[in-house]
Amino acid sequence: MSRGAGRRGPAMALAAAMAASPALADPQPAPTPAPTPPPASMPIDDAKALAPFFQALEQVKSGARTRPVHVIQIGDSHTAADHITGQLRAQLQSRFGEGGRGALPPGRPFAAYNPRQITVEQSDGWKLEASFLPASWAKSTDPGAPVQAKGPFGLSGWRLVSAKPGAAVTVKADPEARFDRATLCALSAPDAGTLSVTVGEETQRVALAGPTNQPLCRQFSFTGLKDRLELKAEGGPVTLLSFATFRPGGVAVSNMGVIGTRIQDFAARDDAILSAEFKAYAPDLLILAFGTNDGFEGEVDGKAYQKVVKGQIERLRHLAPGVPVLMLGPPDANKVRPDIPEDGKANFGFSCAQLSPSEVADYARLVADKNPALARWYPPPALAIVRDAQRQAAEEEGAAFWDWSARMGGPCSAHVLSRADPRLVRGDHVHFTSDGGRLVADLLSGDLMQAYAAIVGQR
Repeated sequence: MSRGAGRRGPAMALAAAMAASPALADPQPAPTPAPTPPPASMPIDDAKALAPFFQALEQVKSGARTRPVHVIQIGDSHTAADHITGQLRAQLQSRFGEGGRGALPPGRPFAAYNPRQITVEQSDGWKLEASFLPASWAKSTDPGAPVQAKGPFGLSGWRLVSAKPGAAVTVKADPEARFDRATLCALSAPDAGTLSVTVGEETQRVALAGPTNQPLCRQFSFTGLKDRLELKAEGGPVTLLSFATFRPGGVAVSNMGVIGTRIQDFAARDDAILSAEFKAYAPDLLILAFGTNDGFEGEVDGKAYQKVVKGQIERLRHLAPGVPVLMLGPPDANKVRPDIPEDGKANFGFSCAQLSPSEVADYARLVADKNPALARWYPPPALAIVRDAQRQAAEEEGAAFWDWSARMGGPCSAHVLSRADPRLVRGDHVHFTSDGGRLVADLLSGDLMQAYAAIVGQR
């Protein structure tokens, strides 16, 4: 089918993929999944926990509030790509107004970095330090590649450190993301230099030298809406943690994702930096979107994992008092037997089916024996454990929970979406395409708005 003007949208592609999906071969007791319609009851577990966020939306919609409503999503590659958060941003802004682009990681954290509504350019003279790097990245010999480093790290999971004076980061905003306020967060240190902030003809400077190593956030206001911001290192080394752009009213959605991370990696980030960034960026909703990498790790102790998740929700409550938390359970994702070559998976014509209870119980032996029954796509056995643990932790902590997997169709839906036209999930059966991200965001925003209408209407 042509990829031009006649291309079907993601919702139509999903329906077509579900209808055209072939019958599953044995051993497969479950039928091909279908997208789950919104339930008659609230589509988000404990949605009442999000009441402060919904009330903020109502205030900005009525004009009673001029500060933008700010959503920060923290997660893994699904968040880093901005496919989902970008469409969620567009959906909320179309309804409640444009509040700016929100917070961003420093510079360009990876080669394919392509944030929506804004372009970020980075000169030479910077060293990019990561809280976590996938194994393949860590082996890179490119002198400009990021390097894994010890903490402290904050929201973004990245640090951009100047290696020479004059190193610059330039932000160019699309019309809908023009701004009249900017916020930056950096590290103060005894030998630190100065960071200059230039908008138009005006330059302001932040001296980062201080007696101790600690986070420092500063806000800047400008006259009229601007579309270009330059951050430049002067003097000694400058360590940039994150920055943001905002405008009055509306909604801003920030995506802070690090590829390959688990919730345990977020747990290792620095409380002092997180506290300073939350205070500076003033979120109205925090979304936690981890679990895919945890579910692909092998065996997972559900109770231990639940304890970690509970601890992170409690931590966010302490560091960002009064801000509601929404946990996104990991989406469906599929794998094949680990010994099957990665580059051949998409070409084998495998079908997909959940592991049976006996296969789950005997999974390690089946993998070791290269059992032909596992020469198919299937959700990793630990993924459901991770999802259930997250749901239970959210319930016990009074946080909201959204079952991403169920809303995209349940087990093996990633396989079905990988065969849609246009393709909604990539051939790896894990990552979403831009079209797939739009579909997920439409589902999430629709469920949020259903909850918003019910809760605001009950006031």
